[in-house]
Amino acid sequence: MLKLYYTGPKPQISQHGVFFKKGKEDKYVYLELATKILLAIDKNYDMKKAYVTKIDENKKLSDSQILDILKHYNPNLDTQVQDEEAEYEKHIQEMLDEVSSLDLTIDDKETWTQNILLMKPYLIQREINKLYYIHCIKEIKHIIVEHHVKEIDMSFDLKHWHILESIAGNLSYGIKSISTKIAVTQDNQGKLVAKLLINPEH
Repeated sequence: MLKLYYTGPKPQISQHGVFFKKGKEDKYVYLELATKILLAIDKNYDMKKAYVTKIDENKKLSDSQILDILKHYNPNLDTQVQDEEAEYEKHIQEMLDEVSSLDLTIDDKETWTQNILLMKPYLIQREINKLYYIHCIKEIKHIIVEHHVKEIDMSFDLKHWHILESIAGNLSYGIKSISTKIAVTQDNQGKLVAKLLINPEH
């Protein structure tokens, strides 16, 4: 059974060791809030009427609740993520094969290979987190289209901005693309608010 848990930033792996890239955060940190957005815009979802009128950024959703919510929208989600994760494992094998083909000393190749193998569980879990996040964003897109959602508002910070950019990017992708605009305004108390405007010209 697949699980959710935080891993960390994107690793850079070589024969010299493992280093982590700042700014390439684990998608796990965005998934809970993305799930709350999904619930907030879906007026048909009935989970004791939680989160259906506004995005409650303070109340905690557990990892198991997040998975249950996402599987409500896509009952085959676990199977899909398992298949996608298996494809990612092939990518890790390609990384190992590439190292073995490099013009390096035997010791350097062995060190690099061992570093990849050491980080393999980390890489796989990080990918699982990313896959669930991507599926959540796709469900948000589906609800936006189905319910003709015109605007999503939330307090402004970089994490919230990242999620709105993910939603906007997914809406603009594909044949039936939807135009969006992200803006920052102030509310009545002078606090910054990030707004995702959908089809703003209509």
